[in-house]
Amino acid sequence: MDGIKPPSKSLAAAPLPSAEKPLPLTQDPKAAAEQFEAMLLKEMLKSMWSTVPQEGMLSGSYEEGMYRDMLNEALAQSISEGQGMGIKDVILKDISQLSKKK
Repeated sequence: MDGIKPPSKSLAAAPLPSAEKPLPLTQDPKAAAEQFEAMLLKEMLKSMWSTVPQEGMLSGSYEEGMYRDMLNEALAQSISEGQGMGIKDVILKDISQLSKKK
């Protein structure tokens, strides 16, 4: 163990890289419910695309995957901002019931 020095700073005190920082908390329950619904929709679309065979016109290239991710995100955001699937309504109902109990 010659030449090995202990770290000068605690690893726990090191700041997180920007990609690992948690999302800011929102005080707006409607926005939080909408964000959750968009996230769920994006994951559903991602699962849907995983069932599509990668042959013929769909090459499965890196660029195609990036475009598909951007498309999924835009579709999910658009759906959740509109009428959505009803998930945000259920979440808002639950949040309002919880806030009444306090």
